[in-house]
Amino acid sequence: MSTRPAVDLAGKQVIVVGLAQTGIALARFCHRRGAKVIVTDAKPADKLASQMAQLADVPVTWQLGGHDLASFTSVDLVVMSPGVPTLPEMVAARAAGVEVIAEIELAWRYLHPGAQVLAITGTNGKSTTTALTGALCAASGRPSFCGGNLGNMPMIDAVDHPANVDGGLIVVEVAAFMLENCTSFAPTTGVLTNITPDHLDRFGTLERYAEMKGRIWEWQAPSDVAIANAADAWVVKEAADVRSRLVWFDSRPGATVERGACLSADRKHILLRQAPGGAAAEERYPVDDLIIVGNHNLENAMGAYLGARACGVSVDAIRAGARSYRPLPHRMELVGDRAGVYYYDDSKGTNVASVAASVRGFPRPLVLIAGGVDKGGSYAPMLEALDGVCKGIVLIGAAAPLIRAACAEHGVTYPVVDATDMHDAVARATAMVGAGDAVVLSPACASYDMFQNFGHRGRVFRDAVSAVGATRLD
Repeated sequence: MSTRPAVDLAGKQVIVVGLAQTGIALARFCHRRGAKVIVTDAKPADKLASQMAQLADVPVTWQLGGHDLASFTSVDLVVMSPGVPTLPEMVAARAAGVEVIAEIELAWRYLHPGAQVLAITGTNGKSTTTALTGALCAASGRPSFCGGNLGNMPMIDAVDHPANVDGGLIVVEVAAFMLENCTSFAPTTGVLTNITPDHLDRFGTLERYAEMKGRIWEWQAPSDVAIANAADAWVVKEAADVRSRLVWFDSRPGATVERGACLSADRKHILLRQAPGGAAAEERYPVDDLIIVGNHNLENAMGAYLGARACGVSVDAIRAGARSYRPLPHRMELVGDRAGVYYYDDSKGTNVASVAASVRGFPRPLVLIAGGVDKGGSYAPMLEALDGVCKGIVLIGAAAPLIRAACAEHGVTYPVVDATDMHDAVARATAMVGAGDAVVLSPACASYDMFQNFGHRGRVFRDAVSAVGATRLD
């Protein structure tokens, strides 16, 4: 068990940086523990009225529309909300001897030492893996919490949750932004799903970004468990120096592992071999227990199953949790069917790597709806993953000419057609499929040329699915 720094906020001056959901929770948490709280945000007060109203009963000092250097260098502690970039004031605070930490680091220090923390990170798949792991843990009957970067409850809320007890299960999604400002965060079980180029505007290089992801294991004790994707070269590199018990998962055809998870030869079972917490040399879990589809979701399930077993969740609870789990919105979510054609909303697939992972090994022929605002880079990995499963691509948005050119360069032989909007796209895609096929919205692009965000894009897709006479499944 890892050593946690002693923490006592009573009478201390604490700056909370960032006034979003996590910042609000942090301000309340610190106040309840006797701290004098300063809340700072670069946005001015008139842009933060609703957030400020949620702290109307908390005596905080507001420093909005910018940050006060003198405050940063004179307080006892600075706590960063997720996504806040490195600020000059943070650098100055550290130079002045003031500790600057992430929200998850503060939460970690307050958790019961007997509570088991399952933390999941990665470029893609971490939200699904976290939510699935949460469902498995909830099925165990033990007190459980599921949150973090997932978007429902920040990790700091776990401290006052019923799961913060001896034997409780605390499942959290953590991002590289969070791990960047940790100094002792050591989950009982840490899962790293994959590493592909992302947030390079923040970290500068892929090497630095990968290093931040690898921090999920950095402070683990030898008795803790590290779960790593054997098919991802960057994950393998980060796993080279772990001190905890390392187990692997590998979804590649024919792959096998001595300790960890892989697929049966017929790909109908997930096999756990000598898994931490497992009683048998090999455990078999039917893939059909899962409603989520695609090879990437088999990887997500492997990480979730290994994590849950490492924390003592039984085989029966894992199977029950897997059967009850439903996908997060806009993440390869089955949203309709029409005469044997299935419609999947994967609007969260906003980059090429995510889409490639989603469609590789897809269980039925598909027509892809893609396009939006181009994010740079090559579409080749997506097109390679579509080989052998794609019946056509329908293009929307500003990136349509770029994707069309990539299709030509790749030498695709299936139709690639343009659509004027999402309703037109769904109608055109529906005309290209037959019974047993799928229409998949997985855009590989940002949404803001045509939609407010990826969620709005997904909702319009659902409306369009209804318009072609499909049965809505929501």
